[in-house]
Amino acid sequence: MLFRNYFFIVIAAVLSAAIFLYGKNNQVNYLKGKVEVIDSSKAGADSIFDLEKNTSVLPKHVVATGKGSRMELRQNDVRWRLGSLSVGRWLSEKSFWLHSGSALFCSDTAGDFTFGTREANATFSGRGTIIIEATANGGFKFIPLEAKGTISTDSGDAQEVVGGRLLLVLGKPNRFGDAYDLDILLLLKSSRLVNAFPSPLPTFEKIGLALYVQELKLKGKYDALIGDATTNDNLQMWKFGQKPAK
Repeated sequence: MLFRNYFFIVIAAVLSAAIFLYGKNNQVNYLKGKVEVIDSSKAGADSIFDLEKNTSVLPKHVVATGKGSRMELRQNDVRWRLGSLSVGRWLSEKSFWLHSGSALFCSDTAGDFTFGTREANATFSGRGTIIIEATANGGFKFIPLEAKGTISTDSGDAQEVVGGRLLLVLGKPNRFGDAYDLDILLLLKSSRLVNAFPSPLPTFEKIGLALYVQELKLKGKYDALIGDATTNDNLQMWKFGQKPAK
């Protein structure tokens, strides 16, 4: 009995230390507007509180942003941003879940990172600057501004990641939908996840290189806006003209 009690004390101490270290390396460094946290370990009104700068976001916390609000946290070498009207949860240092809205992942150090939504998940192996947008069908849009690596699903599908190439990740079973080449410059101008924060992304030079490579490869392409995916077979797209020939 004495050994068993000692064993449980040791395990509890290890888990507490792990949670402490995780929180210490998962701190909010920028907030704008209304950002709330739901503590999944509690119930009622006590489970909801306002997120504050320099506080830690733990795996038990679900983070929700209001209209026009946003936040950024740093997780060791990884930078995360959560956009307006978004709900997300950092399950671990290598796993992020997005219920709705959009998020940005930025890492200059290669690793394995899992992105999940209500119906889909995929693992990115590599480094890069990537926007994740939840879609109405429960999947998500995987939008690398610049990246080097591969993305794979539990079903065994795997694809090389290309800067500016949107990939749909669908669920039941997890698989990839169609891929679309997007205008990186248009994304940089229009995405608040990129341009509405006081500090620039550390990978900005790599994004500029990806933009230059895309301009060389995709002359004369059509500009288009990619909308929501309401079902696994329906993706909204608005085409608004062709670039004039140079």
